[in-house]
Amino acid sequence: MPTTLLTDIAEAKITAAAGSGTAVAITHIALGDGSGANYAPSYSQTSLQRELARQPIESRHIVGTNAWRVKAEFDPDTPAFAVREMGFFDADGDLIAIWAGNDVVARQTGAITYLVDYVLSFSRVQDGLVIVNAPDDALFDLAISTASAVANLQLQQLRQADVIRKAHGNN
Repeated sequence: MPTTLLTDIAEAKITAAAGSGTAVAITHIALGDGSGANYAPSYSQTSLQRELARQPIESRHIVGTNAWRVKAEFDPDTPAFAVREMGFFDADGDLIAIWAGNDVVARQTGAITYLVDYVLSFSRVQDGLVIVNAPDDALFDLAISTASAVANLQLQQLRQADVIRKAHGNN
């Protein structure tokens, strides 16, 4: 079964960032072909075996105390190759997490939109150290705008009720 590992550098960076006001911003997802073969990932890895495409993360949101879902799209112009490894990189370009395995069933890129919708687990670090400046996905944005609209409507209704109350001499 493919495995997702939080790398040694990720563990060190996340631990160092805890309580310091700094952040480890995971910004990109990369795909590779594992140099043409499946392999077991390693905590000490600093790169994919053969990265062939990289895209910014389009959306992310929390799904647990130490887990969040990330999404990215690789468009049909992405070169065609068999995806056997996936890497999650921070703003510094460091490999934070890697997905690979000896039994990966490779999926093909190119000619189609290749969608990555993946839950990253940070179980290797202490609960509460991973904070996502999110959700920033469309559903969350819609929920916020709807809640804001409802709150504004209720505020206007309260103001109208106050005007009516004062007009009828009820202070």
